[in-house]
Amino acid sequence: MDNQNTVERLDSGVGSLAHPEQTPTVETLANRVRKTRRSKSWTQQKLADLAHTTQAVIQKIENGKSLRPRNIVALAKALEVDPSWLMFGASGTESLPLEAIAVAKAWSELPEPQRSSVKDQVMRLLRSP
Repeated sequence: MDNQNTVERLDSGVGSLAHPEQTPTVETLANRVRKTRRSKSWTQQKLADLAHTTQAVIQKIENGKSLRPRNIVALAKALEVDPSWLMFGASGTESLPLEAIAVAKAWSELPEPQRSSVKDQVMRLLRSP
């Protein structure tokens, strides 16, 4: 996937970076967190402790009440999975580096017109020699 498509997908709000031929077996963030946690035989409290959050936050994520958790990188690290897989169900070959996820998260929290300005600057950098 080239950088322009990645930026356009992030900007358009497309939530999945998974390969079409490799549909994730666990379809939602809530299910991926729950399934991975249970595969390790961990309680919600243990995951919360490892991710430096609370059991209530883990419960909200697993119940589907938190679709864009702020601590996705910490959760992924605690669960020993790729953050992009955890968030989007993306395969390892399509996953974004942690730095890219952090930048995308920060970008998504910017208000307009700063978001558009940053996107325009990144796109100009991609086109420059």
